[in-house]
Amino acid sequence: MDYETLTVWQSFRRWPRVSLYSLALAMNIFLWGFDTGIVGGMAGLDPFKKEFGVFDKKQDDYIIQAIWLSLWAVAFPLGTMVGAVIGGYIQDRTGRKSTLGLGCALSVGAITLAYFSDLTPNPQAAYFGAKFTQGFAVGVLMCSTQTYMSEIVPARLRGPIMALFPAFTLIGNLVAAIVILSRDGVKGPAAYRIAIASEYPLSIVPLVLTIILPESPVYLLRKGKIAAAQNSFRRLHGSKVAALHQDLFEDMSKAISEEAYKSNGRASYWECFRGTNLRRTIIVVCANGMAETMGFNLLGNVSYFLQLLGIPDTASFILQIVGIFLGLGANVASFWTQLKFGRRPLILWTLGATSVFWLSIGIAGFFKGVAVGWYAGAGMMAVITTVGIGCWPASFVVAAETSSLTLRSKTNGIGWFLGGIIQGAGGFGTPYLYNPDAANLGAKTGLVFAGTSAAGVLLTYFFLPELKGKSTVEIDRVFEKGHSVRRVDTSGFERVDTEDKDTALTNLTSRGSRAPSTASSNLYDAPPAQAWEPLRTGEKQDA
Repeated sequence: MDYETLTVWQSFRRWPRVSLYSLALAMNIFLWGFDTGIVGGMAGLDPFKKEFGVFDKKQDDYIIQAIWLSLWAVAFPLGTMVGAVIGGYIQDRTGRKSTLGLGCALSVGAITLAYFSDLTPNPQAAYFGAKFTQGFAVGVLMCSTQTYMSEIVPARLRGPIMALFPAFTLIGNLVAAIVILSRDGVKGPAAYRIAIASEYPLSIVPLVLTIILPESPVYLLRKGKIAAAQNSFRRLHGSKVAALHQDLFEDMSKAISEEAYKSNGRASYWECFRGTNLRRTIIVVCANGMAETMGFNLLGNVSYFLQLLGIPDTASFILQIVGIFLGLGANVASFWTQLKFGRRPLILWTLGATSVFWLSIGIAGFFKGVAVGWYAGAGMMAVITTVGIGCWPASFVVAAETSSLTLRSKTNGIGWFLGGIIQGAGGFGTPYLYNPDAANLGAKTGLVFAGTSAAGVLLTYFFLPELKGKSTVEIDRVFEKGHSVRRVDTSGFERVDTEDKDTALTNLTSRGSRAPSTASSNLYDAPPAQAWEPLRTGEKQDA
């Protein structure tokens, strides 16, 4: 059967168990979106300002000192960046499953520290430590979740599953805003403590999930544990589905074997910057930083930005909520677009359209009147819808599938780290573009993001190969052979350099299952054909 003809629903039904595992892991993504929303909204609660701030005579009210607002703002992303890099290392040492459990446990500890931070001698510093630790935990979780999902899902499901990242991030932001709004007006420490405690289920439930979660077969194969990898593959898919899709497991096995041979068994962070891996790492980093080229830091402050353009406060908040719902709807629609279109056209066309929208907003900035604000608001709604359908979820897919299996956890860690620097720099610099006490560009800020979006289009056109529907082995060939990014033909990928250079391998694709190859692998004592005997036996028993 040609897997590329399957619809979204047919794909989920064909691989139901692995789809459910991925959906359950999406709670880690929800935690990321929720925590960023909580961090931003907590400082607006009056009891929080009274406990963590100082009384300002000019304002005749309690305020949070700028130094602590700045430190709290950077604590979470800084912790996330460090956690992603260290998490990438831990994954390869102890496994994906244990690393996910570690991230959840650290998150529970960070929430507890934040909950009781107002009882410490220096509550501001304690809260900073809690947010850094929480960011570290989320960095470990996000890097591990992305690695695990990319390793267990078939090629046909990579697009829809990775589209869960932006969707659940927005859902987390929305729920956080509702929680903060529900605590507004509540007196005493309960106002912010309940908001903090609401994060507990988002860490405890995934922690329990890691107990039943199978280890990634890719990790077990890298450790040479063939039987354990086969058993994990069966648990992930179910015995019947696993027996029908032996090609998926053998594709993992061949990819690990060939990559280990070519790298002489090296899998350090330095390897991510050597040879063809350098190009793959750069693509992953650019994919992680793509949100900044779309203008996400400005979209995140849409209510404040529109207020500066003359839109009433209530209307600006309504537009912000409308934007979240439009983004969610677009992300759901992207489940279909990711299956229908390739990564390159999705990013090129939607990022190109985004550049046009930002350009029109920037041009509108040369005119005066409240109509400029309303036009900018409409344009920003168009931007969030356009990127939600295409380039935003596609960037997560590209980041997940581009790296080699051997270096995937470490490459993802680097991607989250350097991508975080790009986004952090953008987050710091963007307010200086539109704020009245700085450049005061107003709607002309759109011209800046029109330029960054156009730059993203050019980088995609010249450097990103089309990887949709390709197996892990095929993706390795794309980068090894240095094909033109606009003409990736996998028809010639029929031979593989291994220790036995005379052995021809039949390449596996996402087009359907094939008989397992008898080619040897330098990683294992037994060739794949022999290693598959236990699974074949299981298939007969299931039948």
